[in-house]
Amino acid sequence: MHDVFVTIDVDWAPDWAMRRLLATLVEGRIRSTWFITHETEVLTELRSHSDLVDLGIHPNFQPGSSHGTDAASVVTECMRIVPEARTMRTHCLVQSTPILQTVVDMSPILLDTSLYVRDLSGVTSTELPLDHGRSLTRVPYVWEDDLEFFAREPRWDGGAFLRDRHANEEITVVDLHPIHVALNSASAAGYNALRNFHGGDIRRVSESDADRFVHTGAGAATFLDGLIAESTRRDLEFNTPLFDLVDRIDEVRSIGQIA
Repeated sequence: MHDVFVTIDVDWAPDWAMRRLLATLVEGRIRSTWFITHETEVLTELRSHSDLVDLGIHPNFQPGSSHGTDAASVVTECMRIVPEARTMRTHCLVQSTPILQTVVDMSPILLDTSLYVRDLSGVTSTELPLDHGRSLTRVPYVWEDDLEFFAREPRWDGGAFLRDRHANEEITVVDLHPIHVALNSASAAGYNALRNFHGGDIRRVSESDADRFVHTGAGAATFLDGLIAESTRRDLEFNTPLFDLVDRIDEVRSIGQIA
């Protein structure tokens, strides 16, 4: 089975960008997992589409984080915002064994997807055993819009991307950001210029502010369009929630123990 997961790193996006991306995914009946960074009215709208949307956390463990001053306070704050979360991806992929231990000690998080391995084939999930009797399922992801900016041969054709990943028993996790889909970003130039409108606070930019910086060629939005078109052509179902993979690993492990 080829499992495809669409994930969204919110990254403090303005509400209008989140709503626009949500509308696109709902219209296409695309299931998605959203990694949340902050409180917003859009959370209510995301939760209203529970058949299509799963919520995880996107903790920022970097110095100066608005989530907290240490790993424990960061985890606590993120779980306060999204208490139903069972999955996470860390902001900027900051991670360490002590951080992951804090996550499992202080939250119900079951799965982490903070490992980026661009274009890796044959991806499966794995278990990271930790102290205190807990473990964490880890699933790498293989495509991210803002890291594609720097690729020698960037891949903006979502349909071709999926067609190239046709192996059985494959897990394909892709990552998009609301603001980059809104801008159809293919480089950081438009995003950086837009941030300067409000002193670096991307949440304050308006839709009209963004209009002049929308990229007209291939970019993040065309990648998503290609994914949706390919899923329709192949009758491919996008999967969520990611933490369903935890149950699948446990089932496989149990079968192995019985055998």
